[in-house]
Formats: sequence, C-alpha cells, structure tokens
Amino acid sequence: MAGASDVVEIERTGERFVFTRRPRDTNGELLEIEFYVKEFAPPAHIHLKLEERVEVLSGRARVWIGGEESIAGPGETVVFPSGVGHTFKADGDDHLRFRCQVVPPMQMEPLFETIFGLYRDGKADRRGQPGILQNVLLARESDSYLAGVPIWLQKPPVAFGAWLAKRLGYRLRYDKYSGPAQTG
Repeated sequence: MAGASDVVEIERTGERFVFTRRPRDTNGELLEIEFYVKEFAPPAHIHLKLEERVEVLSGRARVWIGGEESIAGPGETVVFPSGVGHTFKADGDDHLRFRCQVVPPMQMEPLFETIFGLYRDGKADRRGQPGILQNVLLARESDSYLAGVPIWLQKPPVAFGAWLAKRLGYRLRYDKYSGPAQTG
C-alpha cells in the first residue's frame, strides 16, 4: 500500500521484517517478506487457499507441518501447502533469517503489515500475536484457521468474532501500518 514502510523493526527484540516484493510489484502473483526473528512465532495454523514457501538464509528453524516436526537450516526450503497445519520458530539462541513467499498473496500483505505494526508498537504478545479480536478478524479476512481444531467447528465463532471485532473498530488494515488505501 502507498506510504507503507518496507521495513518494520522491533527495537526491544532486535527483530526485523522486510517486504522485498509486494503484490503490486509482481502483478498480484506473490508477496515476499524477509524475516529476521528470535521470539516471533505464529500459532500452528492452516491457510485454505494459499501456499507459503520459506527459504532459510541463516540460523535454524524448528518447523511443524501436518504434525511432523523438523529442523531446517541455511539453504533449505520448506513448503507449507494450503490446507495443511503449520508453524515455525527460531531454533536455539540465534536469530532466524528466512525469506517467505506467499502464493497467491490474497489479503496477506495488510495482515502482515498489521501484525508487524502491532508487534512493533507493543500491542501484541511476546510472540508477536495481537489480541483475540484482532486475530479472529485477521483469520476471517485471510481464510486461515488454527491447526488441530476442525475448521467446520471454527467457522461460526470466527465469523461472529470477526463481526464483533469490526463493530468494535478493529480492521484488517490500518493507515498507520499500511498507508492510505489506494483507490481506482
């Protein structure tokens, strides 16, 4: 989005997120972000309509895909297919640096801008996750769900939670993190 920073730094943890290719740069084909993380780790989740490809650049990643745990090191690429539960975190005491490609990007650009911005501003937990209402709205907007719980069971409370979150002023994107919305 216009006005959004391509680099988000988390001063208190030394973490950094760099948007290297945005959908507007790739004819809407992909979103690419370079992560430099130590504490940031999403909960195990499922994307119904997109795939994530993660290439480890330095450090080690503890990766969980569909119930299987493994370690990925520099030069290794891990694919998180759509419909399969997955997560990752830095393994050990060092920072983990990796490049993540999201195909197709769908609504993941403003989702990441919002999550990283809230994390930077101290409005997320120590793993970088915002509060429940913001998370439920982001999940609904990105068609993502928690792994381990049947999706059909999650859909009604996620729909209600997203509706409530919107009524209370939560949004997928905020000008503060994504810049003003582009029209046209």
